[in-house]
Amino acid sequence: MFYLQDSRQYVGNDMQFWCVEGRGYTTDLRLAAKFTQAEAIKHHQSRETDIPWPVAYIDARLRPVVDMQTCKRAEALAGTGIVLIKPALRRREVSHCIHCGGYLSERQQYTACPKCGGDNAP
Repeated sequence: MFYLQDSRQYVGNDMQFWCVEGRGYTTDLRLAAKFTQAEAIKHHQSRETDIPWPVAYIDARLRPVVDMQTCKRAEALAGTGIVLIKPALRRREVSHCIHCGGYLSERQQYTACPKCGGDNAP
């Protein structure tokens, strides 16, 4: 048996495979359609971006992941008594021009100083 990869794009580092029942594409192998070798070759010959992969080869490289879009913190922690601490605001790092001492934004610290024109690149 074979999975069919849609090789036109990836989701992060994950490959996309044809989904069961023609429901588009998926990165979740539990939802991926399986094809016979003849079916996989036929699909590949009609669209070269559909790449057949042996099921055993892909299944051996399977790793569990959690899609952050399906997780809701408030829902998960409801009734547990856990209260999350709000992260402290990150303090902006202040940079100064090495030539005139003027303040530089994060964007300006690797370019010429707007005040004196000095190069601040490392």
